[in-house]
Amino acid sequence: MRHPGSLREIVEHGLCIGCGLCQSVAGPERVQMRWWDPPGRLRPRLLGELDAATERRILATCPGVRLDGAVDPVRNAGARIDPCFGPWIRVWKGHASDPEIHHMASSGGGLSALGVYLVESGEVDFILHLRASPERPMRSERQSSSTRAEVLAGAGSRYGPSAPLVDFMEQLDRGRPFALIAKPCDVSAVHNLRGLDPRVDELVRYTLTFSCGTFADLQCSRWMLDRQGVPGGEDNLSLFRYRGYGCPGPTRAVTKDGTVYDEPYLDFWYGPHGWTHQFRCKICADPTGETADVTVADAWPGGSPGEEEWGGSCLLASRTPAGDGLIERAIEAGALTLETRDIRAFHECQPHQVVKKQGLKARLRAIEDSDSLAPRFTDLRLDDAAAQRDAEFHRRNRQGTRERIARGVNREPRP
Repeated sequence: MRHPGSLREIVEHGLCIGCGLCQSVAGPERVQMRWWDPPGRLRPRLLGELDAATERRILATCPGVRLDGAVDPVRNAGARIDPCFGPWIRVWKGHASDPEIHHMASSGGGLSALGVYLVESGEVDFILHLRASPERPMRSERQSSSTRAEVLAGAGSRYGPSAPLVDFMEQLDRGRPFALIAKPCDVSAVHNLRGLDPRVDELVRYTLTFSCGTFADLQCSRWMLDRQGVPGGEDNLSLFRYRGYGCPGPTRAVTKDGTVYDEPYLDFWYGPHGWTHQFRCKICADPTGETADVTVADAWPGGSPGEEEWGGSCLLASRTPAGDGLIERAIEAGALTLETRDIRAFHECQPHQVVKKQGLKARLRAIEDSDSLAPRFTDLRLDDAAAQRDAEFHRRNRQGTRERIARGVNREPRP
């Protein structure tokens, strides 16, 4: 298996996930996140040549090319290991206790409730997370929040491209304790950085994530505007929300004159256009955030929503003693209303993540067949997961990835 040796090769071989950490590592004078449009993806633009030391730091931290799921006996003390979902200490099902958060946020409001609890309790000085851009609300931007109102301004899933780590080194430079709420791959980037910068362990008190089913290119949101007949397109929006205010809640666009255009959640994802996403998501070895302190997931039996609910429920898994203690304190403080479950709940409600993990070994073989570049995945139990399925399952996964590579979906323009 061949692996990238530079930032250029990461992007050209379809392995970039657009997190933005490379800009912060190299400095915005040398690397800047820009839009590649269409299809609407965030990608690093090289403004000059990178020296060897900077390239090494990028290769060591980029989650597109390196995921390490090694279980640390101290950091993950007391955790059991599931072949598909990784380390877990305890699992709960429930929702945010506050009715406002429960209704407005995604997945029962679990992550939003934890974010509000952390800033109001003073455990951290701020939360690093995402919110909709005030100027272009179909797009997401990095947000630093230190109040309930600021945290809740970012409530609700942001299914489009995002670069929450675009100034992560600058956040460490502030020298203040904080928590990160982000995608599993973003959390993996911070986990990788832990080996190079001791400030991560000192200042990043908690990493909180969700079970990620990939995210759509920006063009998918534009197709929704076209389907609903939104006049003026993206430039005429005052709000764009992918879900929330109900479970799952509608995908909603609001124009500057206040007109509301709704599309059912499942229609957005599985409607007439379908949806497109980056190749790297199809070969994700950690879609549930195994290196995080806490993972939150939708609690939909079978993995898909049934009838619309007022608030809904979520699953929470603590993966570290720090995450376990956080959830326990949030329950005691009345921020979360939870009942104890075990890891079987994740298998029942996130079966698509089980299938992805089980098929990944075959997908990587297809990359090797084509002599393409692939990420380095270590200690993520890919052999154990693959052993749970038969030869026909692996043949289909291998062939599907070969076909994608033959169509060139794993190649992108030079940065």
